[in-house]
Amino acid sequence: MVKQFKVPWAAWRDPHYLKLEFPDSWDVSVCKMKDADAPELSSEDIRKWILNPIGTPSLSVIAQGKKNVVIVVDDMTRTTPSSKILPFVFEELEKADISEEQITILFALGAHRPMNKNDCLLKLGKEIVSRFKIENHHPYENLVHLGDSKIGTPIDVNKTYYNADLKIAVGGVIPHPLAGFGGGAKIVLPGVCGIRTLEANHSARMRGIGAGIGRMTEIREDIEDIVDNVGLDFSVNVVMNEIGNITEIYSGHYRDAHRKAMEAAKESYTTEITLENQICFLNSYPEDSELNQSIKAFNILMTASNRFLDRKGTIVVMSSSYEGKGFHSLIAETGAKLYNNFGNGIIWKAFVKRRNVYFFSPNISKPDLYHFYPKSVQLFNEWNELINELSNMHGNSPKVAIIPTSMQLT
Repeated sequence: MVKQFKVPWAAWRDPHYLKLEFPDSWDVSVCKMKDADAPELSSEDIRKWILNPIGTPSLSVIAQGKKNVVIVVDDMTRTTPSSKILPFVFEELEKADISEEQITILFALGAHRPMNKNDCLLKLGKEIVSRFKIENHHPYENLVHLGDSKIGTPIDVNKTYYNADLKIAVGGVIPHPLAGFGGGAKIVLPGVCGIRTLEANHSARMRGIGAGIGRMTEIREDIEDIVDNVGLDFSVNVVMNEIGNITEIYSGHYRDAHRKAMEAAKESYTTEITLENQICFLNSYPEDSELNQSIKAFNILMTASNRFLDRKGTIVVMSSSYEGKGFHSLIAETGAKLYNNFGNGIIWKAFVKRRNVYFFSPNISKPDLYHFYPKSVQLFNEWNELINELSNMHGNSPKVAIIPTSMQLT
């Protein structure tokens, strides 16, 4: 006899619930976030929240007299459903007599790979792709330098973005281990900044700048200081359920609206976990398209009780990784300035320690895995082989916790 559970899997490319089978004798708990199954906002609800901003006039008022509009959206490593939000942004711009020819959609790639045509169709929808100018940010080219931030971060920003006289951003508010949460000003930095700025931002914790997940941090304060100089006129911040449907939106000022979104996200993503587990399964969804993003699966351990997992327990990281290793020009490629095997990083030292780590993905090879993870990590491409190995290690009735997404906090 077996018992069956499911986790969300393969964001964007093939989104579905992956069925997981366990021996009937195992004590398995699925620890879902509070609003995992919260209902999706209707189109009218989305319109209402965009029409009622926090800390700014309405977008149609801000847009009066503007000539050159840039709308920044996040990429395929985030599940923000921009296609459901942008039509209402366009409605507001139309009220200010801004034509489609005056609008550029700019993908906030940071150091990620460029978006291709199929990505754009998935993220934006066919109608938007056919009507609007779309650009990928380039972290090495088309930049303008604006000095340094208060803590010395060099400010190099995308020139197309900087030259726009109306700057709009749409982003998802999900937990982030450096800036606390995504969304708000963070879509500008690192999203549309140059590689020097990205390097300083990603290495800030190593220089003693305060980082953390699920709260305000010194790194976010630096990001917002930079955006004060660069500019951001209107920010749309999205809170989502576990499969990426919009459950709340807070629009307006990139500080004021984002603070409200952070409060809502903390509540929504809060997770009641079981304790004294021998095995925990950490799913990297929604950041599961690339292996280099899979370290986000460890996010829950940053806020969980020390009693969540036995000191000699087993961590199983799960990632679809349908794009394989993925790409990040700053931290993921051989020779990149901040490339480092995860086994040498703070997460490994703080949370793995003497625990066993296994990795489950049907799409990953050992050479790919060991580019990022230490060779002590065992790779399993087949679910049944993984379960057999865990049974040999932990016996016939281990206590097990499943964390379905990397968005969860305790």
